[in-house]
Amino acid sequence: MNLDRFKNFEQDVRELVLAFEKQKEGHAAYFDVDQLEIIADYYLEVYDVEGLESAVKLGEQLFPSSSEIRLRRAHLLSIQGQYPKAMEILQDLEHSEPENTDVCYALGALYSLTDQANKSIDYYRKAAKDGYQLDMIYGNIADEYYKLGKPEEAIAYYRKSIQKNPDESRSLYNLACTWDEQGHNEEAVGFFTQLVADHPFAKNAWYCLGCVYCWLSLFEKAADAYEYAIAIDKTFVQAYLGLSECYGHLGNIALAVQALRDTLEYTQDRPMVLYQIGRLYLQQGNYHTASTYFHDALKEDPAYSIAWNDLGRCSERLGYTDEAAGYYRRAIDLEPDSDEHWICLADLYISTQRFPEACALLESSRADAVDRFSFDSRLLYCYYKMGRRNRLLSLLQEDGATFGPLYHTLFVMFPELTQDPEIVNVINSISTT
Repeated sequence: MNLDRFKNFEQDVRELVLAFEKQKEGHAAYFDVDQLEIIADYYLEVYDVEGLESAVKLGEQLFPSSSEIRLRRAHLLSIQGQYPKAMEILQDLEHSEPENTDVCYALGALYSLTDQANKSIDYYRKAAKDGYQLDMIYGNIADEYYKLGKPEEAIAYYRKSIQKNPDESRSLYNLACTWDEQGHNEEAVGFFTQLVADHPFAKNAWYCLGCVYCWLSLFEKAADAYEYAIAIDKTFVQAYLGLSECYGHLGNIALAVQALRDTLEYTQDRPMVLYQIGRLYLQQGNYHTASTYFHDALKEDPAYSIAWNDLGRCSERLGYTDEAAGYYRRAIDLEPDSDEHWICLADLYISTQRFPEACALLESSRADAVDRFSFDSRLLYCYYKMGRRNRLLSLLQEDGATFGPLYHTLFVMFPELTQDPEIVNVINSISTT
């Protein structure tokens, strides 16, 4: 059993949950209603739906009239997407206990899930009356204002949240992002700089300052901010990732890689970090080393489709075309909805003059493509190389209404087309109508 799941919980919570789980395995135990609330809330916080359901069921058996157990049932129903049933319970609880701020908070969350932002705000405000966890509640209200397209109100509540807790990660990051969307990064720099001056151990404030500097392309300053965040908490994975990105932009690949390697000790997503190291080496043209890290990522997660795809890129650039085709195929099998995987394989076939295979591949996948022009432009070239002139002209006419304005790019992608006067005339005619 992985006891790290209790990392941010008190010892008594850990002991209660473990006792509950032993009880499910046949060990006799009794829990009062307060203990079951703690157990259910633990499962709710770690998003363990099965555990929450077990705790709620036992609570309903032992204490069928408990409003607190009914509240946890409403939480469970909300997680399961059974919103009307959850709403029925919560409205009944509100009727019997109108001043219960926990019920008000749950209603605010449920109205948020059902896209009723104004009602959500009203209930979050009611929940705030007890003064408990105001940083989280104000952050929730800010999120709802953001959904309503009211960024100034959202900013005001993010700032209220941060005033209550200068290290409230969600509000800090959302505030930074909202200012970034408005083009107010200079204002953000001023705010976060003052915040870390007033609260020098607020690691999330340092992290957000790093993000803002990064968005302004001030990578050295961003790296310094991320370093401060890591000095406060050496397990701060996101700060390591930001630091690596900064060093990458600064051209210091060795330090970018080192930051990612340092992350491996603390991350819960080792395949992603190993993949990111591989990407750094791929971008530098070090295909052998990149391949090693992609293989390492795939050992830990064989279903990591983009790692298979980039492994194909490495093999292709090293001249192992058949091997690359196999890797691209594997990526397609794992994630058939990704345009990139199909295009990589099609480009490999085109570059090796395997036009019939490229043609068959593109024809079989173009209907579901997100960016269909990427598929059809290559298909047009395949038709040209295969001498399928009528099919080429037919596809040009078929796509003209949708992609006509993009047709001029065909001559850049495939200069050979400029040598055929008829095709040039057809493309110019369609693209200008």
